[in-house]
Amino acid sequence: MKYQLRKGDTAFAIGQTNFSESKGSLIDTNGCIALSVISGYAIATINFKKNILRKGDFILLFYDSSFSIDKISASFLVQYFSLSYPLLEEVIYKPLSTQFWEALYSTPILHPSHDFEHLLSGWWQLMKWTITNESPMQKELVANSVRNLYIVIDSALNQSGMSVFHNKCSHSRMLINRFFKLLSIHCHETRDVKFYAEQLSITPTYLYKIVRKYMSQSPKELIDKQAISEIKSLLINSDMPIKSIASTLHFEDVSYLCRYFRRLTGIPPLEYRENNKE
Repeated sequence: MKYQLRKGDTAFAIGQTNFSESKGSLIDTNGCIALSVISGYAIATINFKKNILRKGDFILLFYDSSFSIDKISASFLVQYFSLSYPLLEEVIYKPLSTQFWEALYSTPILHPSHDFEHLLSGWWQLMKWTITNESPMQKELVANSVRNLYIVIDSALNQSGMSVFHNKCSHSRMLINRFFKLLSIHCHETRDVKFYAEQLSITPTYLYKIVRKYMSQSPKELIDKQAISEIKSLLINSDMPIKSIASTLHFEDVSYLCRYFRRLTGIPPLEYRENNKE
């Protein structure tokens, strides 16, 4: 299981956190999460890439993103909003532009301009008021507020491109981001580089070149990292037997999973689980 910002079956949640309790585990992005860094800094892994989160940064992550916090400063604090997948579907029932999705999947950490910071500040205040004050129309109000945020970002991107967020995006980065998206969806099924290249309609060699250029790692290394993260999460956050974990992640058998895990981490799965018990 992943670290949850939204507890149980609640449709949405808002608050502040420093992620200290996530203990390096994957953070659940099912649906959508929005973060604004209030103070301090953190090192985060988003879609297998290390990033520094600084004061003023705005982060928007969707259900197929991989996200974990690796290190935090003593003063690190974020404002967060988490939206469930069913409610997200209501928000995006009217399509947003292709540029919106490509830009945010490629560069989910935005560095808003001064004017956009004011817009975000107003949005956070509205969301806190809406969630704090329950009403029969609360879900609709939350959904409308989230959609309005998406529309504002979409409009800004179409007018000014990523310059409004001081970010730049390339076609290669978009391909890499699509690779991450596919990996988050299919990591339980396959660890074959050829499969992902075919889904992207490129050759494994080209996938290797662009991933190596931008990530300084090979596609296989990133696939293995995702698989290991999934195994670690199941070992720490569940009581699933190793056999069940092997089955869930489509390993041939328990023995192969154990060899795979030990080769990449240096210790057997059961020892890792024992070492990380609370």
